[in-house]
Amino acid sequence: MENQKKIENIYLYEQVTQFYEYAKITFTDKNVIGSEYLGFDKKPGEIIKNIRHEDALNLSFENNYIDIIISNDVFEHVPDIKGALSESYRVLRESGKLVFSIPFYCNELETKKRATLENGRVISILPDQYHGNPISNEGSLVFYDFGWDILQLCREAGFKNSYMLGYYSFFYGYMGGGVQFVFVAEK
Repeated sequence: MENQKKIENIYLYEQVTQFYEYAKITFTDKNVIGSEYLGFDKKPGEIIKNIRHEDALNLSFENNYIDIIISNDVFEHVPDIKGALSESYRVLRESGKLVFSIPFYCNELETKKRATLENGRVISILPDQYHGNPISNEGSLVFYDFGWDILQLCREAGFKNSYMLGYYSFFYGYMGGGVQFVFVAEK
């Protein structure tokens, strides 16, 4: 255990959720940082009405600052997944981990792009799809339907290891439509 680095900074791509509140009260000895995406016209790290704004493509953190990043169903809403993974890699410390969930299509080898952003304008490739958003009644546009190549995209961003874990628990209420997945990318 001596070789393990102490976890100090945990970053969550969410701040107005019960999950964030649970992390704050559970990890009282850690610096738990949460944020929401509040719009392209906001500065990364800016605090607006007690909510920190961060952009997955341009995080305000220094290089090698965060020990663990947790992203719960966020990456499908980012217009450039390669950029978001690279930015996560940049801010993670050596041996840091990115833990994320995404809508995952296990029958698809390749990720499908649903929409793109060009010169600040959304261009739909597939019919628009929106998911719930805790700070917007309109929801958030889905840019990607992820397939198995998400693991390779993590490695291309610089992560030395990436893998998927399946989970299911009747006891804890993790039932969904069967096995659910979480992804891990290790720096």
